[in-house]
Amino acid sequence: MGNDISGDDAFGPMLARKLEPVLGKFAIDAGLAPENWTGPITKLAPQKILIADAVAFGGNAGEMRIIDPENLANGLPATHGPGLGAFIEIILTRLPNCEIKILAVQPAQTGIMKPMSEEVARAVDVISAEIERAGARAEGRGEGSPCASETRSTERDGSRVGA
Repeated sequence: MGNDISGDDAFGPMLARKLEPVLGKFAIDAGLAPENWTGPITKLAPQKILIADAVAFGGNAGEMRIIDPENLANGLPATHGPGLGAFIEIILTRLPNCEIKILAVQPAQTGIMKPMSEEVARAVDVISAEIERAGARAEGRGEGSPCASETRSTERDGSRVGA
């Protein structure tokens, strides 16, 4: 999710576009209104959802963390309004066994008509390459769709991702 014309807030849409050849219909650019995608996502019935978004968590620009959605509710500011919380609540109501995580990147700049920072552009490259590698490993093991694969992280929640 995110806004293509707001600097680093384009992290989610850019990552979705970059992963579409690998993940197909499972790579969704929900833009600024993820709650509008609850119907299509419910029909896909995923077991896991990874939401990519710019989140000001106080890290270095381009740093990524995997965050549990409950932690956003506890004060970590996203670059969006209540749409993300509503989206998560609706999805979990419809798909109670779905695991949702947020892939957060620390933005450097999110102003309207600003370009994406080099740090966040590198983060898109790092995480997309990691997901592509995980998908290739899953397919090599006969596990089917690469969207069932997970990327590595050093810890589950609040951890740095990529390297």
